[in-house]
Amino acid sequence: MTDFVCVNVGTKYPKSYTQTLYNMVKRNTTYDFKFYVITDQPDLYSESHFTPVEPITDDIGWWVKLQMYSKELLPPGDYLYCDLDVVIVDNIDCFFDHKPFGILRDFIRPDEGLLPGKEYNSSVVRFNNQQTDGIWQYYLQNKKNWKQYQKQIHFFGDQNVVSSYLNHYPDFCNHFPDSWAWSFKKGVDRGKHAGDRSEWFGRYPPDNGKICIFHGEPNPTQVVNDFEWIGENYQ
Repeated sequence: MTDFVCVNVGTKYPKSYTQTLYNMVKRNTTYDFKFYVITDQPDLYSESHFTPVEPITDDIGWWVKLQMYSKELLPPGDYLYCDLDVVIVDNIDCFFDHKPFGILRDFIRPDEGLLPGKEYNSSVVRFNNQQTDGIWQYYLQNKKNWKQYQKQIHFFGDQNVVSSYLNHYPDFCNHFPDSWAWSFKKGVDRGKHAGDRSEWFGRYPPDNGKICIFHGEPNPTQVVNDFEWIGENYQ
């Protein structure tokens, strides 16, 4: 069985985001699952449907996500991960069934990323933590370099580390079909220019679209009242 994991560390996202994500997953899968929350506030998650897990390092922000790939943090097994700021609109059993390591192709730089090679979007990931410890070690061994990159490019983060690893080991990657997830800003097609914000290309769900990705701004709470499909699903 595949379990589910998310990350809510710090104060950027209130607990309500985690609860909403749980509700969306519960409504949109036929599978039983345990819902793990990597959090520095485990006392907030006392309800039986949450399994809080405290981080193993003092990393902050999106860097905490990389800990889920470690053998040390979660019980051994298969997991599906989603960011807190996604909207699930249809059944996601296909993500649970997908052979790991599954990840999204990046919406803006799929073929030429911030680092040399392909770039992937880590908003949704399917992984087995007994197979991904190499990603975690790759992060730790090059941590100084990653933080230096972030000083130069403020949005450099965990997905760039994962992308770099996958470019070294391309056979490890089994990316999701593009049609399963789309960007609220860029739509389902990959490679739209980063600066093109003339419209929200993903403002309506595409055929076969299951998860809408809200990278950057806006996030779902900012437009939940503007689009009926968001209001119906983001709760």
